[in-house]
Amino acid sequence: MSGPLTGVRVVEISMFQQGPIAGTRLGDLGADVIKVEPKEGDPGRGFMRVIGAQTGLKGHNFYFESHNRNKRSIALNLKDPKGKEIFLKLLDTADVFLTNMSIDAPAKIGLGPDDLMGRNPRLIYAHSSGWGRKGPDARALSFDYTGIARSGFMMCAGEKGSPPAQFLPGMGDEMGGLILAWAVTAALFAREKTGKGQLVDTSLMGSIINLAALMMDASAMLGQEFPRETRAAAGNPMYNHYQCRDEKWLAVAHLQPDRYWPIFCKALGIENLENDERFSSIESRGKNAAALVKILDERFMTKTRDEWLAILEKEKCIATPVQTLSEVCNDPQALANNYFIDIVHPEAGKLRQVGFPWDFSETPAAWQREAPAVGEHTEEILLGLGYTGEEIATMKKEGITV
Repeated sequence: MSGPLTGVRVVEISMFQQGPIAGTRLGDLGADVIKVEPKEGDPGRGFMRVIGAQTGLKGHNFYFESHNRNKRSIALNLKDPKGKEIFLKLLDTADVFLTNMSIDAPAKIGLGPDDLMGRNPRLIYAHSSGWGRKGPDARALSFDYTGIARSGFMMCAGEKGSPPAQFLPGMGDEMGGLILAWAVTAALFAREKTGKGQLVDTSLMGSIINLAALMMDASAMLGQEFPRETRAAAGNPMYNHYQCRDEKWLAVAHLQPDRYWPIFCKALGIENLENDERFSSIESRGKNAAALVKILDERFMTKTRDEWLAILEKEKCIATPVQTLSEVCNDPQALANNYFIDIVHPEAGKLRQVGFPWDFSETPAAWQREAPAVGEHTEEILLGLGYTGEEIATMKKEGITV
């Protein structure tokens, strides 16, 4: 089956993660995504060496592989007039131009919104930036870490009084890429009604602020910080996480605690506390939270996580394991919904990758191809633009293409 964006062509100049992941998500949905790279390639190809990690995958880079599947690569020297001419000819066939270059960089090389949309009025010019196109810091550089820091996300985790939380890399970029891909699909839909392309800008800052919208609105609307709790004194002890005898953790999540309190007590074998005036209402449990959490900590340590989950499920409580990343990769629920997919990479062999966050009954997302080598599809793309084999060989010899 074809994906919902089959027939849409995306031309991408991007690097590292926020821009590339947007292209990958569009490719997952069926778009023909052409990644335009310099002869040395996207610097993300060498990212694992930058951080001193092993590449794995029989020499392939899992970072680049993750963010560039379902794309074709053409390597061009855009500083050469002939290389730029090829690029513009390619743009004439495109529905979307996607980039995460700094705000001013495209215009400096004649690839700004006015340049490209003037040439192709139906073009969706999609730009993912650090801080948005407006404001005093629009032109400041940014990476995932700075976006997470400035956008408040580091204060959305960790316990009260602790330093800003350290996040594993890539979460801000991933959200930024998803938001940009979403914006592109909306702009394509608008073009169907108006016949006109438009400039679409998203940013790390805007994406992460929206990710944390619940907490942000507490500050924006009420003028007060959404509090970071301490696990040992959680305001609602029935909405908390606990360690079990096998040192694994589980989370219980009861947003109607008074309703669930009796069956929760039964499941934990603490029926004697059901009518205890310290814990018999949401207000009293909040007031005596530290004491109740201590009791629950001791109780959960008497059985393994799996034993407790079975008991809590039997009593119709709301609970789930706190999983490690490796456990998530093998979670049968995630696998059943294609949140992870198993693929056969032509060189690295059988692999499991993060799959798709959506499901379409008639036009499903799909893995079509592995991330490309630098310029792997240059000849194929140039032939599609009408260049002859002789012309392609000459351009390669002149260093215009790879």
